[in-house]
Amino acid sequence: MSHRLEFLLSENPWAPTAVIEEVNARTGGGLVLTGLADQVGGSSSAAFVAWADGRESALTRTRTPLAVMRQTASVLNDVRGQGLPVPEHQLVLELSDGYVAVVQERLPGRHVSELNSTTAAAFIAMNDRFAGVLRDRPEVPRPRAFRTFENTVGRLGERGRRLLGRLLEIDGGRPFRMQGDDLVHTDYTPGNVLFDDAGNVSGVVDWNNGAVRGDRYYALLGLHWGSVGRRTVGAEELKQVEEKLAHLSPATRRSYEAHWMVDQVHESILKGFPPERIQADVARAEKTLG
Repeated sequence: MSHRLEFLLSENPWAPTAVIEEVNARTGGGLVLTGLADQVGGSSSAAFVAWADGRESALTRTRTPLAVMRQTASVLNDVRGQGLPVPEHQLVLELSDGYVAVVQERLPGRHVSELNSTTAAAFIAMNDRFAGVLRDRPEVPRPRAFRTFENTVGRLGERGRRLLGRLLEIDGGRPFRMQGDDLVHTDYTPGNVLFDDAGNVSGVVDWNNGAVRGDRYYALLGLHWGSVGRRTVGAEELKQVEEKLAHLSPATRRSYEAHWMVDQVHESILKGFPPERIQADVARAEKTLG
């Protein structure tokens, strides 16, 4: 059976109906498509589904390895029990095309297109609630951005090799290892946070890069470049973020920014984004690393 691509505006177009059909055939889950998120851009683009018993969930897919997503499900289900508004992961399944399907609890709330003073404060405060929650989970890895990128960025030719060389220079000649036991969302942007009508955070979603352990301040860097390259926070609200990032030493912040940018290039390559998107991310990284 052929399926139309329901998410044509995603950076990684896909057909939720095809994924649902495969999941149901392999698990007998009886999932039914009930709607599509209104997200434009991005690569996860949630589809809304219902189980046979009426439970409402969200379906996404990711290139992150199955073992990592299973560990992520374990971590999130654990911290959810501590009162943090993250979704229960109900099903993690590797698909025939190599992607991993994730069916997770559908949390209440809505996305906002841009943070205001109220939602920016809530956004930052929510990130602080991840402090130290992985103290007893030493098996959870450090952010992927703090590994080497030879197999992705390094294969871009001279520009890629120059980026990696510059990254090593910024780190003082040896790969940097992030410290800390915070839960880190490496794509912590307004597009992955839900708010209630009062502007409070009601959910932090889309952990499809995998839950990692480290320094929560790293997660705030993404606001400087927006979601999918779009500005999602104003200058006044950004000052609130800067007050938090002032906790970092200049050298640590410089390293974090450099790794964050190189990781965006890595992600674009890994997810098979169009060449123009990859080149745009390379150009942003080159500008940031100098």
